[in-house]
Amino acid sequence: MRCRDKQSCQKWYERELKEAAERLESMRNASYTLQADVRVEWERRLDESRGYLNRGVARLEALRRANSDNWRTAAAHAEEAFTTLSEALARLDHWRPERRSMAA
Repeated sequence: MRCRDKQSCQKWYERELKEAAERLESMRNASYTLQADVRVEWERRLDESRGYLNRGVARLEALRRANSDNWRTAAAHAEEAFTTLSEALARLDHWRPERRSMAA
């Protein structure tokens, strides 16, 4: 686990989820310049990642609502959701449509 207490966990996840949301929004804005065939696949991947972001936000909310007895479990679930989101963002970085659209 990345933190020792509930409040530091909340702050850390809030900051990380905010950065991920901004990154996804930036990627979506960049998608408007892509060719149509590449853009459809790119937006599908962005939507999938947005779903992971939404799951992370839900887990953060569960952490906020957790009491002092079960916050560690909620934090573990939040960390798992964040790891899944991070992996999805890494896959997006690896599958850059700019490279594919130039090759076409």
